Amino acid sequence: MAKSLGIQPAHLSEIRIVIADERKIFRQGLLALFSTEINILVVGDSGDGLELVEMVAANKPDVVVLNINLPTLDGISAAMRMRKSPQPPELVFLANQHSETLMREAFTVGAHAYLLQDCDFKELVFAIRKVAAGDYYLTGPAGHEMVMEFVNRPTDIDDTGGLLTRRETEICRLLADGFSTKEVADRLHISVKTAETHRAAIMKKLRAKNVTDIVKYCIRNKIIDL
Repeated sequence: MAKSLGIQPAHLSEIRIVIADERKIFRQGLLALFSTEINILVVGDSGDGLELVEMVAANKPDVVVLNINLPTLDGISAAMRMRKSPQPPELVFLANQHSETLMREAFTVGAHAYLLQDCDFKELVFAIRKVAAGDYYLTGPAGHEMVMEFVNRPTDIDDTGGLLTRRETEICRLLADGFSTKEVADRLHISVKTAETHRAAIMKKLRAKNVTDIVKYCIRNKIIDL
């Protein structure tokens, strides 16, 4: 059964997360561990994929940590539904095997991180902080190449907008407001390289030729006001 904690963040720098795993004892263990972690706030936990989608819609977390093998609605299917929201959360997938097929499925539906279930808690925290900052995390020798494949993949025009992550929407707003890539990086406390990667992904997703196209997109979708 899903459980909403109903806790509000004390300040804006906190990362709001939801945990989804069928094993209640596993979720309880993570809740205890995260309770001692600075600036990470668990706003809910669920043992079911369908309930997870509803919880995310209600609580609007920044990051969702989810098991690929969820009951009722598996993690991949749940991710596909969550990505349709105006500002979908960043996704950190947990899996019980190092499968390239599963990795590709996860990143295809918008994952920003993929870890094994037996990973160290410190690694999970590191991944959460990375994706909350708009970056990607994937263990293994092919990690960077696989991530870049999906960051830069072409997108159908009909999917425009729905595929933008929370971070990409924020970057769109800043670019449309006239900030340079370096200024965007400084304001969001990310590296210039990460900002450039996101800008390239945004341009591909929106099929934008220049910043003017990004401005038009932001106006149409009420991301910025005239």
